[in-house]
This record gives sequence, C-alpha cells and structure tokens, in this order.
Amino acid sequence: MNTTAQATSEQLIINVSNDKEIVKLIAKKLNHYTVEQFVSDAQRYIKAIREGRMINSIGSVSASGMSRTIKFMSCERYKDESNHNYCQYWAFFTALGHSEARSKNGYFSISGCGMDMIFHTNYSIIHKLKSLGFITDDECRTLAQRTPTTI
Repeated sequence: MNTTAQATSEQLIINVSNDKEIVKLIAKKLNHYTVEQFVSDAQRYIKAIREGRMINSIGSVSASGMSRTIKFMSCERYKDESNHNYCQYWAFFTALGHSEARSKNGYFSISGCGMDMIFHTNYSIIHKLKSLGFITDDECRTLAQRTPTTI
C-alpha cells in the first residue's frame, strides 16, 4: 500500500475484505453490518479524530482498576440538517474485536491498567486503520496521539 496517498473507497473495501478477522466478526456478530459500512465508519472515525470531534464516556471502572467500560462518540452535523447528532461506533468497535459491556448501551469492556486506556484504544484503532490503508504513516503518527475528550 502506498503510504503517501490515501486509497480509494474501492481499494479500502478490498483491503478490509482481505482482513479475515474483521470479516469473521462482521459475519458472526453483526447481522446487518457490511464491509462497506465498516469503511464508512472508519472514514467517519478518522475525520472525527482529525477534527477533534471524538468524545468518550467511561461508564464504569472495576474495583480492581483492571478494566473499564467506555463508549466512543462523535458529534456529527449532517448535510440536510441544521442539528448536530452524536454517532456511536458500536458496530465498528465490534468488527475490530472489542467486547460489548454487560450493561450494553453502546459501551465496551477494555482491560488494562497503568496507562491511559482511552489513549491506548484510539492508538490501537488508528494503527489498525493505517495497516488497512485508510491513512498514511505521517497521519497515523499524528492521529494516534490525539486522545478523545472524556465526558
């Protein structure tokens, strides 16, 4: 994959379709979600991180501090509306292998301690999207450092 230019939507669909893990998770856990929707969500995620519109909510932290539930959302303004809406990334996170929290409501369980887990989650997602050809190496270095705002 060329690291100096972004791939076309068709190439991104091919790249994601070749990722057996994502395809398996979409087929197994997401009945009405497609590779095309994954590509669209990935592009929306990247744009929200780039523009600083990504926020997250920490639903709970375990008593041991070893896990927490989080939800990522972006504030979106659609072309045909004057209002802003919050878009969740539930299906996108599921396709990337994250486990839904028991409480559901769009939250995912994230394990780990001793670091900023919001930073780590975004960092991991951005690097995965780089490996799929969504962004260049330079963009990856920049976007991976942009921790979403916690509300």
